[in-house]
Amino acid sequence: MSSDQFGVQMQELNNIEADWRSVSSRLEELSRRIGRIHATLARATAVDLASSTVAGLPGFAVAYQVLDDVRQIEAATKRLQADKDRLTQEMAQDADKIKAVREEYEATEKKIAEGMKKPPKHTPPTPSPKKPTGGTHHQGDGGHHGNGTPDGTRTDAARIPVSQVTYGGAGSWKGGKEACEDYINQAMDKLGITDPQARARWMQGMLTIASRESAYNSPHYQVNKGDVNAVGAPMSDGAPARSSRGGWQCIPGTFAEYHQPGTSTDIYDPVANCAASMNYIMSRYHVSRDGSNLASQVQQADPNRKPRGY
Repeated sequence: MSSDQFGVQMQELNNIEADWRSVSSRLEELSRRIGRIHATLARATAVDLASSTVAGLPGFAVAYQVLDDVRQIEAATKRLQADKDRLTQEMAQDADKIKAVREEYEATEKKIAEGMKKPPKHTPPTPSPKKPTGGTHHQGDGGHHGNGTPDGTRTDAARIPVSQVTYGGAGSWKGGKEACEDYINQAMDKLGITDPQARARWMQGMLTIASRESAYNSPHYQVNKGDVNAVGAPMSDGAPARSSRGGWQCIPGTFAEYHQPGTSTDIYDPVANCAASMNYIMSRYHVSRDGSNLASQVQQADPNRKPRGY
């Protein structure tokens, strides 16, 4: 999730805060008016009204009855004011948390814009002779097939040309946590991850990423047109060529590089998107296929740490 999306949430909280200020002002004015009524009636009851009648009742009895009603209204107003103060405090605490996360994202984006020498999110890594990934070879048109690596990771990714990536599925796939659980299970089936403990680790990590990157594949966040990746000519979905897309926010180059055989070439297909993201994570961050070091290697997959792009 990008900082502009946090900005939307902050604006909503600001609107709520403004509404609370309006309610607070009205409650305080109501309290002042009730106080004046209370004082007036208190003075009235001190006057001997025994000689006058209202509807056959002594006037002072009516005054005392009205005074009692006003006191009840005043007590109810105080309770309402207390509830308002408590909710306002809770809202302020939540706003501070979201503001802190937003500021962290803004600081990171500023550093990138100023020329930090690190690859943008989901950029395929450049092999280094000093630290080989091992077991990688190219066949035919450049298909990439991962074998066993020194750290125990392995992917079956088969690179496809970026020109073969399609964009027709935007908005056509279900969102939500339950739907993402199903997509992750299908992706793990495609990758051949069968061990229950391994699947549980990957499920937690990939669900955490989906919640942070796309609000569980929400149609509103399936494409990011506002971060540093969003450059290039518009594609058929109307977004810049390199924009992050799908439930796990792959850019087309990464989706093509780590495409999982047997899955769709549509970057919005959540099973294909998730599988490519898992292949990328295993290769880029040396995460084991059993997912035992997923949370430690990829902060965005760790629910116990702050969000961070991956």
